[in-house]
Amino acid sequence: MRIPLRGLAAAALFPAALLPALLALPAHAQTAQSAQTPAPASAWPAKPVRVIVPFTAGGLTDVLMRGIGQELGQQWGQAVIVENRPGANTIIGAEAAAKAAPDGYTLLMANDPTLSANQQLYKKLPYDPVNDFVPVINLVATEGLLVVREDFPGKSAQDLIEQAKARPGQVTYGTFGLGSKAHLDAEALARATGVKFNHIPYKGVTEVMAALSGGQIDFTIAGPPSAIPLVKGGKIRALAVAATQRHPLFPDVPTFAESGIAGMTSSSWFGLVAPRGTPAPIVSKVAADISRIIRRPEFQQRYITGVGLTVLDMDPTAYATFLDGDRRRYADQIKAAGVSLD
Repeated sequence: MRIPLRGLAAAALFPAALLPALLALPAHAQTAQSAQTPAPASAWPAKPVRVIVPFTAGGLTDVLMRGIGQELGQQWGQAVIVENRPGANTIIGAEAAAKAAPDGYTLLMANDPTLSANQQLYKKLPYDPVNDFVPVINLVATEGLLVVREDFPGKSAQDLIEQAKARPGQVTYGTFGLGSKAHLDAEALARATGVKFNHIPYKGVTEVMAALSGGQIDFTIAGPPSAIPLVKGGKIRALAVAATQRHPLFPDVPTFAESGIAGMTSSSWFGLVAPRGTPAPIVSKVAADISRIIRRPEFQQRYITGVGLTVLDMDPTAYATFLDGDRRRYADQIKAAGVSLD
């Protein structure tokens, strides 16, 4: 069969005319697929990772996260940027993290108010503590330490209670805000002993410790890291620790139970969470990489145990189970205290 030259030329030109379109189709399909499928954990991180810390710069958890971030940056070959967003009982930072893209490039340093207490203290939050985040790793804890001004007339927790019984409502305690851990712990102590204290809230733990060392308040219940410099400097005195055993940095300070006050155990924790929807392989990678860092004795001495914190090192599954129990505990405690911030 003979094909006319004109037809042969047209047949040759037809595929060439379609070639750009045909080549564009696979590229378009691949782009759409990439937009829907997260990058594998092996390719992450491909840019800097942001960690929102809902506390002021220079605080204990801020320093801890910067220490972890420096080591992660060396491992990952990408910067880990700590972004401080303090205020509103960690609500400001938590809201920002909850609204971030769930791509692994935003993490949140959370604590018990962020994920456990706030939902009991506030009727409405701009984030959902249960459904907006996935647990990554629970890092550290700090026990409650009862500390008094240096010239307080008493040498034990029982002496403090006797003073409160003799002067109802006149023994003062400071906290870093309504509904804070220190507030709830002091109210628990009041209920356990049947006394009435006078609550004076401050903006932060730094202001509380300054007021205590300056003799403006009688006592507070704070984490050992906040109290260590002032206790060692003779500015305040430690009377009891709210734990089942004595604190290693305060071996001469009895527990509340040893002081004759039962039921007073308390601790605060700090961990990392990610926005809900963050790929599980990335969550697992972050948890494993950080776990290796905080297990090292030299890192613990510098950033954790050496400054009065306790290592938790809970993986995502253990952290999730822990949170379930912590939320129930806070619900009971806040209901008993009758505290509401709305």
